[in-house]
Amino acid sequence: MRSSCFGISEAFLKRFSPKSFTNRPIEEKDMLALFEAAGTAPSCFNEQPWRFVRGNREDFLAVMTEKNAAWASSAPELLLVCSTLTFARNGKPNRWHAFDSGTAMGYMILEALRRGIYVHPMGGFSVSNATERFGLMGLEPHAVLALGYTDAEHTMTSRLSLEEIVIDRRET
Repeated sequence: MRSSCFGISEAFLKRFSPKSFTNRPIEEKDMLALFEAAGTAPSCFNEQPWRFVRGNREDFLAVMTEKNAAWASSAPELLLVCSTLTFARNGKPNRWHAFDSGTAMGYMILEALRRGIYVHPMGGFSVSNATERFGLMGLEPHAVLALGYTDAEHTMTSRLSLEEIVIDRRET
């Protein structure tokens, strides 16, 4: 597990994206809890543009890169994270839709960790094939998620330092 200099929640420190999963299925009540957690995320004008698509395993594997499909096939659940492109209230473009959907995915990941479920988001898939295969007109696909339980050993990857991610332009 990673360490914290400032006492952040253990959930942030133990999160990682496994590439192998046990064959233990995720109970439907747990999946619904993950969707519920995602639904509490903040969004511009409370638009909640995120959509989580469930489907047949074969459809997911068909839209992924060969490399991702090889390891993700062991995940008990596969989802597609998408978002609506326009505001429902006025039909204007919502330039924050992807940001808001990523936040909702982050909330989902943290709730999953609380339940012992790990999530591996991946961008290695065909957006056009996913749009066609899942009938996603009016939605933009962002990521495929592989979800499940893991018993695999994992070496935690290093993270950038705070000095590398915080740009401080305050006057001193």
